[in-house]
Amino acid sequence: MDSSEKPQNTDCEYQIATYKKVNGMFQGVVLVTAYAGIQQKPIVEIPTSLTFQTQHAAKIEASALASRLIETGAMIALLPQRAKPE
Repeated sequence: MDSSEKPQNTDCEYQIATYKKVNGMFQGVVLVTAYAGIQQKPIVEIPTSLTFQTQHAAKIEASALASRLIETGAMIALLPQRAKPE
């Protein structure tokens, strides 16, 4: 797994990572580490639905997914109930 640090964006702190699958393809994943100041334990993993031949493409897709989830407010729906701010 490769990961790159992502600075805090609004209320969400996350990292973008990639996994190399058995078939040699790469899948991106958003790792949510904190939301609204609440640390996520365990870290919430949100994988992309697609796989790519290059690691760079998988990172781009995961970054776009994180942006869409934050912009639409859908990120909070994917967090465990205990991790949501009141």
